[in-house]
Amino acid sequence: MTTVKLALSFTVLVLGLILSIYNHQFVIFLNSILNKSSKTEDLLTPEELKEFNGEANPRLYLAVLGSVYDVSKGRKHYGPGETYNVFVGRDASRSFVTGKFKDAEASDDVIGLTNKELLSLDNWVKFYEKQYTKVGKVIGRYYDTNGQETQYHKQVNDLIRNALSDEEQLKLVAIEFPPCNIEWNADTGTRVWCTERSGGLERSWIGFPRKLYEPGSDSFRCACIKEEDLVLPNIQEYQDCNSNYVSCNVNTANV
Repeated sequence: MTTVKLALSFTVLVLGLILSIYNHQFVIFLNSILNKSSKTEDLLTPEELKEFNGEANPRLYLAVLGSVYDVSKGRKHYGPGETYNVFVGRDASRSFVTGKFKDAEASDDVIGLTNKELLSLDNWVKFYEKQYTKVGKVIGRYYDTNGQETQYHKQVNDLIRNALSDEEQLKLVAIEFPPCNIEWNADTGTRVWCTERSGGLERSWIGFPRKLYEPGSDSFRCACIKEEDLVLPNIQEYQDCNSNYVSCNVNTANV
């Protein structure tokens, strides 16, 4: 009986070792599959990106701010000879907002763009993020050889964040000082007036039409001002417009 028990114990031990080895190998295999599937982005040099133009390579890739998107499903727009093919195989971020598509003018350098242009470019990034698959990054201006953001990229991100912040401030100003309604007539000239919906912004008050000057600037726009705000230093009445009127004819085209 002792010999049988020893043999049985040895068999169980061997089977356990075999199962352990197989389980270990299975775990390694599973991890390799998961790691491989999770690696969805590649690092491409500008020269490698050029290959994905629908000719040398059937895939269609373009880059915006260093991020590469596969636009192959939009071949009717991005394929060879199509309207947006000028963006394929490169990062022409600046051209998205400048409209300059020649090789000598296409560039990924966006420093110097206006806030409006930066916001437009940010909308393009959001469009590609939503509509197409991001497949990689371009090594160069925006990403280094390890796929990490460059200082240039961080600077651009800061500029876009500032532009977004400025836009929010403008929206707040527009809510606080809504634009007037404006119309022009050949006989009576320009008329400005305020209502509870002037400027397309609904509110519970009407306000008075006034010149609203930008701080430190000689330029102004017509805004509907609450009574308590009429004393602000950057608020000025229109000439020949009674201070209590909510509608006035003004002798100027610049309102």
